Amino acid sequence: MSEKNRKAKAAGVALDARGVWKIFGAHPERFAKLAPSDRTAEALQREGLVGAVQDASFQIAHGDAFVIMGLSGSGKSTLLRCLTRLIEPTMGEVLCDGQDILKLEERALVTLRRQRMGIVFQHFALLPNRTVLANIAFPLEVQGMPRAQAEARARELVETVGLSGREHRFPAELSGGQQQ
Repeated sequence: MSEKNRKAKAAGVALDARGVWKIFGAHPERFAKLAPSDRTAEALQREGLVGAVQDASFQIAHGDAFVIMGLSGSGKSTLLRCLTRLIEPTMGEVLCDGQDILKLEERALVTLRRQRMGIVFQHFALLPNRTVLANIAFPLEVQGMPRAQAEARARELVETVGLSGREHRFPAELSGGQQQ
């Protein structure tokens, strides 16, 4: 771990995005090789590329709430997918507790996602044959938590998100907002 990464971890930085880019089109690596001062909208256009995420840099401290806002098609989902490596960024660094996740092997990345990241997708994937409680407990069980402990934690979370009294309902019995 580099000194810069150690300092970020010591400062309580949970997620540190540094110069993250996701470029679509033929040969985005050509753009990545340009000097930072030459990475412009004109250069993207000249190469016939689309910069879905352009030089995103920010830090999120442990316990912080962080919001990514923008118009439809502005790259919010693409950025989140880059931060979790569901898609590979074209360039940049993404550190989770000081560890560069872009350098992780697949197995370590899966472990990181299971234990350190939570993602709520725009089009969520609730299991229709499981109750609210079972849907919430499921990822905890996948992480290896004993079922009784997972269900106890799921009950706490049901209360936290305001779904008390609905824990035995199925997804089809909930509103869209409740499902999310």
